[in-house]
Amino acid sequence: MKGTGIFVTEEERHRVAVAQSVSGMFLSGGEPMGNPAWEVHLLTKKYNPPLGAGFNPKTGEFILP
Repeated sequence: MKGTGIFVTEEERHRVAVAQSVSGMFLSGGEPMGNPAWEVHLLTKKYNPPLGAGFNPKTGEFILP
């Protein structure tokens, strides 16, 4: 994997990590708690990484395969 040099803020990285940790849990009424894919989608729209880039939630960097 190759780094792109595009890093998100620590707060944004933490938001993705929290969404990932509670993914699959449900609130009363059947609503899902976390959606890490949506959080990364929002970051992708904000930072505009290269096409095909993924996100490393440990470092907060967008990466290429």
